[in-house]
Order: sequence, then C-alpha cells, then structure tokens
Amino acid sequence: MNTFISKSLCALAVLVLSPVAMAQGVPSTQEHIRALEQQAQEYLHEQKPQLAIPVYRKIISLDPKNLDAHGNLGVLLYFQNNYADSIPQMRAALQLNPDLWKIRALLGIAEKRTGDATAARSDLRAAFPKLDDIKIKKQTGLELVELDSSSGRFASALSIVEDLEDQLPTDPQVIFVAYEISSQMMDQSVLNMALAAPDSAEMHVMMAGTLVRQGNRTAAIAQYREANRLNPNLPGAHYELAEQLRTSTNPALNAQAEGEFKAALQVNQYDEKAWVRLGEIEAANGDYKQAQEDYRKALALQPNNSDAKTNLAIALMSTNQSSKAIPLLQSAVKDDPTNSVAHYRLSLLYRREGRIQDSQHEMKLFLHYKNLKEKLSKIFLDMRTENTAKSR
Repeated sequence: MNTFISKSLCALAVLVLSPVAMAQGVPSTQEHIRALEQQAQEYLHEQKPQLAIPVYRKIISLDPKNLDAHGNLGVLLYFQNNYADSIPQMRAALQLNPDLWKIRALLGIAEKRTGDATAARSDLRAAFPKLDDIKIKKQTGLELVELDSSSGRFASALSIVEDLEDQLPTDPQVIFVAYEISSQMMDQSVLNMALAAPDSAEMHVMMAGTLVRQGNRTAAIAQYREANRLNPNLPGAHYELAEQLRTSTNPALNAQAEGEFKAALQVNQYDEKAWVRLGEIEAANGDYKQAQEDYRKALALQPNNSDAKTNLAIALMSTNQSSKAIPLLQSAVKDDPTNSVAHYRLSLLYRREGRIQDSQHEMKLFLHYKNLKEKLSKIFLDMRTENTAKSR
C-alpha cells in the first residue's frame, strides 16, 4: 500500500494502491482480480469513486486478505461519509499491515465520528507522531485535541497543540486551538484552587489575574495586596501588583510601583523583568547610571530580553553614548522584530549617521508595528468592555 491521491482540496487522502502479490489460487481467479483492480484504478482516475466501491467489494469477496482492496475501500467509504462501513475495512487493512499510519489516522477520525472515543483516541495518538503529510497530521492532531480536551486531558491536548504550533506557527486554526486549550486549562486551574485552597494567597493571585483580563484594575490590585499580605514571599505576586500600579492612571498608585518591584526582587533576585521595570522607573527619574546597571543585570539573566536592550540603548543615548546604542538596538529588533520602540530609536540613530535608506526602513517598520499594536489594543479594550458589561 503505497500511493495516495486527493479526492478534493478538503479531503485528507484517498488511497490508490498498486497491485500486490495475491494469495495462490487458480490462474482464472488471479486474472479476474487483476482485471477488477485495473477497472477500479480507471474509475479513480476518472474521479468516479462511487463506481470503484463495488469493484473493491468484489475483489475482497474473491480475496479476503487483499490489502489494497481493504485499504482503498475503507478510504473511499470514509470520504463518502459512510464511517460505519469504512471502519471494518480500514481495520482489516491494518491487521494485514499495522504501519499504514494514514489509514490509522483516518480510522481514528471515523471512530470518533461514530462515537467510539476510546478507540479513536488510541488510533489517533498512535498515528499522530508517525505522519509526514502536514495536512493529515494537522487534522489528526485537531481531532485528538478535541477528544482530550472534552475529557479534561488538557496536558495531553496541550502537548499535541505545541507539536502543531512548531510545524504550523502561523496557522490561524492551530493558534486558535492553542488559545482555547490555554483558556480551558486556566479555568480548570482556578476551579481546582477554589476547591483545594479557596483562602490561599495563590487563590487571590489567580483571582487577580482574572480581574486583570476583565479590565477591573481596582479589584485586581486589592486581590494582589491580599495575596502579599497572606504570603509576602509568594513568587510573582509583588511583580504583578507592581505592574498594575505602574500602568494605573492614578499618580499615587504609580508612586507605589517602585517599592513593589524592589519587593519582587527581594523574593527573587533572578527576576529579570523586575530589573527592567525598576530600571525604567530610575531612568524616568533621571538616574540613568543606576538604570543602566539594572538593565545589565536583566541582560545577564536573560541575554535575549529585547526590552532590556532597548532601554539600555535609550539610557546610553541619554548619556551621549549613542555609538554603543546602535548594536544594542540592532540586537533588540533581531530578538523581537515587533519591538516598535527599538525600530524608532534605530531609525533616529541611522539618520544621524546619514544612513537615510536604513533610517527610512526602520521608520517604516516602526509605523507598521505601532499601528498593529494599536489595533490589537483596541480589540482587547473592546473585549474587556464587553466582558465587563456581561458581568453586570
């Protein structure tokens, strides 16, 4: 069994199998089977699968162990949406050759369609890592993710999604499924925590995160404060509180952010994000020397931190060290091509050096990513507004 042809652009695969050696029999039977195989092939090439189906049934009646006939008949019935009848044919083919991974994938999907979730999961999981055809692998993976998530096997579903993301990083359907699984896992974790430790600091942090996503900053801050009261050494809680304080429109709350970032670093001195934020506050206060030290601490912990490189470059520019800033900004946009601030600053420095074409290129990228982020911000704001309205 070795060749596949597509029935349509949406079809996974339809088997066209070259003749294989038949069980020994009288020459007339062998000749009859060869003639039937040729007839079936012609129907398939003419895109007349409905005519090929009875031919393959006839071949199987003459030779019950004909691998090609079972495989082809099973796949043809599958694409006729006759899943119940396709299953025994594909199972017969796999009994004769267990390594037909495309057939096993289609079998798993057919089993899923007919309500046999246990068999479907077994066959889909066996086939998934063996598939080379990315279209079939994607469909197999998505079917498996649906089975796993519906039964609460979120970790298993996530492993499949991660595999698909590696091979299809820009596929909207894969990205959406990854989002759905992550959301379901988050909801399940909140429920588990509510049952296990409803009054814990961890529970308050999780509640705060939910409130942040809903756009309720005031309530989120209150939850983070309660978490830190219950457990001042809880990793991440001070940092998340500081982030909400830093981005608040209330100057009094902004002023409290620095203390929370410092508290975060007392809990975890290896928190490079806290070093970056602390450096930003110091730079805003005009202490560029201390800011540079903090940015370098962040980069020592995470050399690919694009924000740390960008901020360090800006601090160097503010102390008349622009020549040192260019390589940092170049590295920053390499680490994160969407870093609009780095593109803008790099454009300014290129213009100062007379590199007009390079400057124009960076400005173009700056405007592109700036507009994209503004659109995304509006979308998230609309989503938060809608969620707030629904919760009332």
